[in-house]
Amino acid sequence: MATSFAAHPSTNISFLANNVIEFKNSVYESYGQGDERLFLRSKEGSVDLDNQVINLIGDVEGTFNLDGKTFDLKTNGLRGNLIDKTISSKQSTLFETEDIEIVSSDMEITQTTLEGIKILFNNVNLDKINLGSRISKGKANEVELFLAKDLIVMKGKAVFSEDNMKIISDEIHYDLSQDIVLKSVNSKIINNL
Repeated sequence: MATSFAAHPSTNISFLANNVIEFKNSVYESYGQGDERLFLRSKEGSVDLDNQVINLIGDVEGTFNLDGKTFDLKTNGLRGNLIDKTISSKQSTLFETEDIEIVSSDMEITQTTLEGIKILFNNVNLDKINLGSRISKGKANEVELFLAKDLIVMKGKAVFSEDNMKIISDEIHYDLSQDIVLKSVNSKIINNL
């Protein structure tokens, strides 16, 4: 995802043993190919130069620009591994785009050649799904968001609420761009709620 980056600590830089730098009121920016950009802000943070790990703590806010789309992120702690290009949070996370709002207990962003960028969420509530869609809310034990495919895969006690109907399933595959359920495993549909 990123080819270069800059960290801008605004105050109180501390250099610790073992090549770890601590900072307060920081901003992290990373630029990739084309319009790819990552912007993160936090109250505190550290960079482990040996392991190429960035830790951000306290009111972490971020914006990702990928493939012409903007994604916003809010959490209390975030960890970025510059070697394997992963970003993760073990804290409650709010992830938003124009089309969707996800609230989860944690999150991990990975990138592979095969899947592109994939975001994994656990203990998920979908509070907004596709503006103008009949599907208004959802929840699942686990949600995988595949950005390049505009695909959401919901696993474990997956539920979609649509107008006066509810879909309860072990697994739901939903296409954001086409606003359709592609696959549903072991489903139960409840009408006239």
